[in-house]
Amino acid sequence: MHRRPLGPNAMNLAERRHFEAEGYVVLREVFGAEQVVELRDAIISLTKKLSRSDRSHDTGFDPWYAEDGHGDPINPNRVIYLNDLHLRQPRLDAHMRSHELASIFCSIWDADLRSFQAAAVIKPKQDNGEWRGWHQDMPDYEPLSNDRNACAIVYLDHMGPDTGGTSLVPRSHRSGLPERTLTPVAGWPRKLKRRSIAGFDESTANVVAPQFGPGDALIFHSCLYHKANNNRDDVSKIGLINVYQAEDCIDIERRNTFKAANIPITRDRVPIAASEAAVK
Repeated sequence: MHRRPLGPNAMNLAERRHFEAEGYVVLREVFGAEQVVELRDAIISLTKKLSRSDRSHDTGFDPWYAEDGHGDPINPNRVIYLNDLHLRQPRLDAHMRSHELASIFCSIWDADLRSFQAAAVIKPKQDNGEWRGWHQDMPDYEPLSNDRNACAIVYLDHMGPDTGGTSLVPRSHRSGLPERTLTPVAGWPRKLKRRSIAGFDESTANVVAPQFGPGDALIFHSCLYHKANNNRDDVSKIGLINVYQAEDCIDIERRNTFKAANIPITRDRVPIAASEAAVK
């Protein structure tokens, strides 16, 4: 199996320049077919067991439905997110520490890494996620000692503009952190509001909505404008979210409550196994 080398040459020069200039880069077939199957099976083993009685801050369900059911065989109760995957299943812990992801982020920052978040986002069949809206992730993380914080979404299904992919605005990571907005919408469930970014007009923006295949990865800066797209298919779609930061990016006020926060991922640019990290 081909592996990208760790270090500053793990991504080619064009990929690194694209990330720096545009705030994102799409990397194709970062994970192979066998790895994708293993990761999908790990998530499906969780979604099949979860019901709304399991609701917590680590698990979310489609807010359009008040009861279990209404899903499909791989996601019967319409789970939409799972946090702290590294504690839920060994294969998902291994993914957080994978050579493939470490190579990408060591290349971006030429630094050792710490984890920030390890999660899954699942788009149920015929998903209406308009409430997710346009947003930046960084306001949830500030203040940090620097901005060397970014996200990888690894797609485990074919996903695009109408099948659960991700839309984004190139170069918007250079726009600062405008105010967030939350707007009530008539006919939506109580307390459900559409989020957006003050002053942002999607109709005039240079919106990009790539098509992704299984094993592809979207890497984007945490200040980039982006939104999760609806899934109009009749089967759930799965993506894995891993947020990392360079070792010199410090959560100054310790706002991050994810259990994946501050876990060392590499030492001297070499991925650290879970067993080794536990000893340390």
